[in-house]
Amino acid sequence: MACRNEKGKIMFRVLIVDDEPMALFSTAHSFPWEKYGFSAPLTTTDPFAALDMLRRERFDAAIVDIRMPGMNGIDLIRSCGDERIDTVFIVLSGYSDFDYVQGALRLRSFDYCLKPVLPDDAEAALRRLADHLRALHAANDPSQIAALNSYAPLCSLFAGCGLAAPEGKMVLALVSSADPNALYAAAAFLPHSLVFWPAADQMLICAPLPEETVCTALSALPQARCCYTPGIPLEGLIPVQQYKLLEDALAGVEIGDEPMLVRAGDVSPAFLELLEYVDQHFQEELSLQELANHFHLNYTYCSELFRSITGQTFTKYITQRRMKQAAELLVITNQSVNKIAMLTGYSNYTHFFTAFKNYFGQTPGAYREEKRKK
Repeated sequence: MACRNEKGKIMFRVLIVDDEPMALFSTAHSFPWEKYGFSAPLTTTDPFAALDMLRRERFDAAIVDIRMPGMNGIDLIRSCGDERIDTVFIVLSGYSDFDYVQGALRLRSFDYCLKPVLPDDAEAALRRLADHLRALHAANDPSQIAALNSYAPLCSLFAGCGLAAPEGKMVLALVSSADPNALYAAAAFLPHSLVFWPAADQMLICAPLPEETVCTALSALPQARCCYTPGIPLEGLIPVQQYKLLEDALAGVEIGDEPMLVRAGDVSPAFLELLEYVDQHFQEELSLQELANHFHLNYTYCSELFRSITGQTFTKYITQRRMKQAAELLVITNQSVNKIAMLTGYSNYTHFFTAFKNYFGQTPGAYREEKRKK
């Protein structure tokens, strides 16, 4: 997921931390931020304040000085790792600090720059960082989109990106282009919106804007394929469902076509109720046939809608939800694997063990050990 500055024009947010005010000013003005899709950086000379900011807000990247009093850059990066803050770090160091740099790289820092930062080095580092962030979004955002089953988490994501909480209706737009600049332009034309990257060449924009505004902005993107929903009341917004409808519709759009308006009217409200019930009760023993009967729907129709809306069969959808919850419980709790199996809907431990290994490629115990080491 990408964020914006307060004007809603750029996506990636960055924080710079250096205890020397002049060095901080120099670093902030050494990088061509806007050229590579970054908003103007936020800065601080206080590493403790920086940690608090990283906890409270969403920053795609942080550039931190290695040597700072009280908390050095390595300590700051380690603290963020311990708290699962997924900001990407670049470290700043002097020529004599290579031992520190090695320590930072072992903590999975993305890159480092020598001080003072020269313009050519700054641009090269920022280009690498932008490519890396786009790849991260393409890898991580599909699973994040799949978890957005109501507007409530979407509102919290707006707040975490420093954006005003949406009110009224939301338009979702899906834009596809092989040219990253075309995607940046789409975000620039739709301010105050939340941006996801379902794939490296796709951008999903959640825009608390009028439908006409979104259509006009998308029409100004000749090198992109676009489709969008009408304004959807927040209480009826389930982003994963709207995204699947948009993705299916986008397959029929060519570059140069007018943006396609995609309505969800063909999807039975009863099916959306069924899907919401599954999301809330996936730990229980569920049968699609019984659910179809309960919600007065045709079984074959339900099966086809599961594929078109979620991109998966009913069985795979249930398994995915259970596996994600199991993985989270393995990492954040000390409950036994047998207990976690029962909590995620598996009364048979062997069945759970086999399903988990098939899904993640390793046993539950190995998964827990590996994730906790990281």
